[in-house]
Amino acid sequence: MKTLLYLRKSRAEDLSDSTGDTLRRHREALEETARALRLEICGVYEEVVSGEDLYARPEMLRLLRDVRDGACEAVLCMDIDRLGRGTMSQQGVILETFKEAGVKIITPQRTYDLLDETDEDYTELQTFFARKELKLIKKRMRRGVERTAAEGGYLANAPFGYEKSREGKLPTLRPIEEEAAFVRQMFLLYAQGEGTSAIAGFLNACGARPRRSEAFTRGAVASILRNPVYTGAVVWNRRRFLRAGGRCRKVENAPERWIVTPGKHPAIVEQSLFDLVQERLRGRGRSGGGARALVNPFAGLIRCARCGGLMQLRPRANKPGGYLLCEKKGCCPSCDFTAAADALREALLPLLRRIPLPARGEQEDALRREELLLGAQKRLAGRRARLCELLETGVYTAELYEERLRILREQEEALVGQLHALASPAAGRDAAPLSAADALANASPAEENRLWRLLVSSILCRSEDGAVLFEVRLRCLPPA
Repeated sequence: MKTLLYLRKSRAEDLSDSTGDTLRRHREALEETARALRLEICGVYEEVVSGEDLYARPEMLRLLRDVRDGACEAVLCMDIDRLGRGTMSQQGVILETFKEAGVKIITPQRTYDLLDETDEDYTELQTFFARKELKLIKKRMRRGVERTAAEGGYLANAPFGYEKSREGKLPTLRPIEEEAAFVRQMFLLYAQGEGTSAIAGFLNACGARPRRSEAFTRGAVASILRNPVYTGAVVWNRRRFLRAGGRCRKVENAPERWIVTPGKHPAIVEQSLFDLVQERLRGRGRSGGGARALVNPFAGLIRCARCGGLMQLRPRANKPGGYLLCEKKGCCPSCDFTAAADALREALLPLLRRIPLPARGEQEDALRREELLLGAQKRLAGRRARLCELLETGVYTAELYEERLRILREQEEALVGQLHALASPAAGRDAAPLSAADALANASPAEENRLWRLLVSSILCRSEDGAVLFEVRLRCLPPA
């Protein structure tokens, strides 16, 4: 019988001696079972990973694909829960794949044929108990982690400035003095009024290197400045990880949900200096309760063509509109955001006009058209005001101002003509059908961003011969 061998060690870590010994013993036991049952081993799948998330297990996914393609008649493993003990839906994927392919599951204790109703029921019972066991294990681990944090132990990766150590049986941190000196300098410079970009440049010039990247960025500096660990505290439950469809997303918890306790490790920064830095950080943040309103309609889409990082919209003192900036210093020159957004809209609007909006009643459609046209007229008036500001502040030359003003006048004349046409009794019959470009006219930045994300996968920004160029990559081309 053609059989595939599957081995899994449940700890997702590098192979240590003990882990290697476990896998070797399992393999020897399974090979002995194969010889006793006269099974032909035609493939081996081996991985060291938790069985909780099916889509984070490449070898298991490869095994399921081969099972589905008819590469074997049976799969040999140490126990049913070695195949997986995640959610009911993921275990259902595994068992249904085996059942539909007519592939048996063989363990040293028993052979399971999912086409047999008794074996199928017994298998589902085994997977149920495996899930319960996993929940108990996670609960015990969570209690252990919280107890360690409450006692001042540190379990996460060591931040910049520290290395992992132990105090008795308790894991903790020990300062690396060379890095700790840079950390102190970060806090001092920021408290004295320096910005995170300038601090990142200073660190890179001094030869300091972060743990997981080539150079410090303003984001990395800001993260260090907000970390209470440098005051000798231990913070737990600062963030949580959401898994869905094989992807893991990190979400920051609200500060009131953090578990903050005095740590066993020595402080690098005094509490008074840390508090001063936090006060300045809060002062530079946006005020107002709740989530911040989106102001960049192209947020999450414009990337630096050289490093692949997202371009950030930054405010500019005494100048409207702000500018686009790559966080990696010297990678891609900054550019005026208003001009870039207008250029991107003009390039993409012809495509939006090819996407029709759902049909409505005649009267409702006319009212919607008037609403959109009035909204567009209001936006053009705002753009005219911004043009004057850009000319006064020297961002636009007189020639560029005249050219942009001519385009605005043409658009305003076209809008006025369409508004007059709406007053005609035959307007509802003669008007062209609404398109996605009409929906853009009165959209907020957040609504506009959702629209662009449906059409555009990414926008690459690069500089050539002193000019800033954008390369737009579409998700799909709208119908002609």
